Amino acid sequence: MNWREPLVGGDSVLRHTYSFVFFLLVTCCFALAQQPNIAALQTMLQDRDPEIRVKAAEGLGRVGGTRAVSVLRVSLTEDKVGAVQIAAAEALGFIGGNMAMSALNSGFDAKSPMVRKRVVEALKDAGTVRSIPYLQKAFADKDEGVRLHAVLMLKIIGHRNGITLLGKFAIADKSSAVRAAASTHMGRVGVKDARAVGILAKVIDIDPDPTVRMRAVESLGFLQLPQAIAVVEKALQDKDLGVRIRATEVLGFVLSKDFD
Repeated sequence: MNWREPLVGGDSVLRHTYSFVFFLLVTCCFALAQQPNIAALQTMLQDRDPEIRVKAAEGLGRVGGTRAVSVLRVSLTEDKVGAVQIAAAEALGFIGGNMAMSALNSGFDAKSPMVRKRVVEALKDAGTVRSIPYLQKAFADKDEGVRLHAVLMLKIIGHRNGITLLGKFAIADKSSAVRAAASTHMGRVGVKDARAVGILAKVIDIDPDPTVRMRAVESLGFLQLPQAIAVVEKALQDKDLGVRIRATEVLGFVLSKDFD
């Protein structure tokens, strides 16, 4: 039989065999073609021009794979130019997965706060809920902006797995701005979760800043839990007039709702 002739009937198996072999050949050729590209991009990451290194990092992010992650990790931790480190972080966030998140975790040692902020954001992109344990490292960051960004990412992720870490920011952060932001976002992340009530009650009890306490009172109104009412009622006795006013407003709101 001439292989060029149409295959019919019992020859359908042979047709499928030809198709499968062709598919394997194309796949192998494509894979082989990709390797020089990765090697070339890796070489360009050593270029003396930072703009070239940025473009190489972006390219590796599109290519993806374990080799690209390993190369980008080096750029993130060793390049001396912040723009290149940021490009490496963003590329790792685009690739995603556990290996990329582990590489990003090493970026918290970068000298530039801007780089560390982008690391926080890239972690959110790389693993969403799975990135929450890695965001723990941001709690100890010396830069307020980095910690604020971590709090924002926890809010964007919006999963209750982040309540414990968000609570650490709300209760123990040294910056009142960070504590206020964490208390505010608790009202969104902690809906119908009793842990959020306990955290916000502690904020109201111990925080020296009335603005932070007001943010905590406001968030209690969004939790949709009847046990939040007792905490709001306690805030009616706060020493700060603004907190008492806000507690009165929130109490009227929550008492008008029928929480199950």
